[in-house]
Amino acid sequence: MKCPICSSSVIDGHICPKCNTNAYVFNKIFNISVKLYNKALEKSKANDFNSAIILLKKSLYFNKNNTQTLNLLGLLYFETGRLGEAVKQWILSTNINSHSSNLAFKYLDIFKQNIRNFEKLDSAVILYNEAIQYLHNKNDDLAIIRLKKAIDINPKFIDALNLLALSYIMQGKNKKAIKILNKVLLLDINNQIAKSYLKKLNAPKSNKKIENNLDIENDENDKPKNLNPLKFIITFIFGLCLSAFTMYFLFIPDAINKKQTQIDNLNIKIEQTTKNIIEKEKVIQDLQKENQNILKELEKYTSKETITNNFNKINIALDFYKNGNEEKAKEVINSIDTKGFSNEQLSEYNKLKNKIQAD
Repeated sequence: MKCPICSSSVIDGHICPKCNTNAYVFNKIFNISVKLYNKALEKSKANDFNSAIILLKKSLYFNKNNTQTLNLLGLLYFETGRLGEAVKQWILSTNINSHSSNLAFKYLDIFKQNIRNFEKLDSAVILYNEAIQYLHNKNDDLAIIRLKKAIDINPKFIDALNLLALSYIMQGKNKKAIKILNKVLLLDINNQIAKSYLKKLNAPKSNKKIENNLDIENDENDKPKNLNPLKFIITFIFGLCLSAFTMYFLFIPDAINKKQTQIDNLNIKIEQTTKNIIEKEKVIQDLQKENQNILKELEKYTSKETITNNFNKINIALDFYKNGNEEKAKEVINSIDTKGFSNEQLSEYNKLKNKIQAD
């Protein structure tokens, strides 16, 4: 049996002679993490991203250093439009396993090489956040415009699709909402948000295969209960307590020589850990510098887009005014930030504003 902490061989008993870890208990715990990862992998292959992400989070609970779990979780976050969360998982993975065979390095390299394309995806997130603010301000029309733009940039942006469906529900456009929610379930067959909205709308699923998958998944959602039956919980807790009790007494030396050996071993570990921390800090500093450069580029991009978006509001206000909705037109025209406008844009803005307020 190998120790999962230091990879030393454990020949007699369950305690590792090198790091005093109960290798048997930790191997059992880490095996649970691997099993949950394998289940998540099957779910992700079946486009059941919601269930896969839940299983991967549970896998990390049993082994936070499982780099395969972190890498797959990053891919699923990327697939569902959460680019920032994806990069975060891959960076954590490279900090844990710095070997070049770690796929997280490959994913981060792809990210660096295609930074311009990923900037577009990031702009979809910015539009999504703006839509949330508009909804908070009860301005669902502008929120829908932002969400449509975000989905045009990233058609698999599930959070944006769900929020667009909610916006349509708020406007009473249930047919449009149902159509979008069914699209979400095609991308992520067990998305709980989409399912809950459809349930409130009393809408049937549009695809029978999706219905079958959902029925199966509802049964599988009970599996975490089967994963931890009463016997397993009692045995597991007893094993942890027993191992902790045993490890405690192992740290009480029977002789001075044993005590000195333990101190020497700890000093070696401290030196190794210090070296690893210094190396990781260098990696983090390099990533922080790179992140700052990316943020500077994004600021240039977003500032231009913000000016364009504010100027586009003039047309929105004009449409409301032409349709006789003067209150809505005033609300939109007063929400425009004219910072960065050219003289021509500012003149057009003032002209329309004076016209709307005069009426």
